[in-house]
Amino acid sequence: MKKLLPLIPLLLLAACSWNRREAALTSEPSIERAFDLLLASGEGRPLVKFLRKRPVRFEYSNTPGLCHKFSLKTGKIYLPPEYKASDKVLALAVARAARIYQLFASTGLEELISEEEEIASLLQARLAVELRLAPEDFARVKAAGDPVRTSFCSYILGGTRYAMEQARKQALGADSDCQRPLDTVQNQRVWLEKIRKAVNENNFYELLHDRDQLKVKRGVMTMSQAMKNDARVRALPSYEVYRYQRTFYDQQSDVVDKLEKARASELRRDSAWREARAAELEQIREEFSDCELPVD
Repeated sequence: MKKLLPLIPLLLLAACSWNRREAALTSEPSIERAFDLLLASGEGRPLVKFLRKRPVRFEYSNTPGLCHKFSLKTGKIYLPPEYKASDKVLALAVARAARIYQLFASTGLEELISEEEEIASLLQARLAVELRLAPEDFARVKAAGDPVRTSFCSYILGGTRYAMEQARKQALGADSDCQRPLDTVQNQRVWLEKIRKAVNENNFYELLHDRDQLKVKRGVMTMSQAMKNDARVRALPSYEVYRYQRTFYDQQSDVVDKLEKARASELRRDSAWREARAAELEQIREEFSDCELPVD
């Protein structure tokens, strides 16, 4: 016993350190249970490890909308309180939002885009299979139009591409309560091409200003920040504008490239995963055969 006494302070310190890390992610017991489920799963564990390195706080939303909502400038992600009814469904909602945040933080994107939703929908579906989700788990939620259920059914009954199409359709739909519509990689590419040509067309300032105003409209930037950005760029000496424009173009192109590579990588991983679990997926299709797929 005497030999163990010197270790007690170290054990207490380690416990406190663990609690501080978890406290940075949430203060909600139900969301803590969701993190426990993710930690015990192959699909969820890497997400939790990433969140410990780049913490963001998960809370329940007190505004309308059965969806996740991001306030990344304040370091918060909000989840629908309806998911408290099922630890597994809540874990799926946490995982999807966490994957989107991971992509956002890893690529350097300045705003959320629809391709992130597509990628996250695939991880969410694989995790649902790993957690052995059952129809009664969804029944506990009792929320009309539950997007987690819709996404899972799309993946199980329609396949990978269909699930991604539905995620994209939802992300591009007009829904201010859920911070939609989102932008797309294609729109980002079109805008960057305009930036590349702007030096000869003398509209670089206008392009940046219009882009920031669109971000203000989507709620991802404040009007004050947009005005500061505009003033800062216009204050540049004329001989520095071209260099700034080229640097800006190169950096933003690299960001979009990273996202497209992540999407391609996710598709390859998902294809291999489905092939390895073909028999299991067939059984799950039977269990969820009464799923109602989205009406196009």
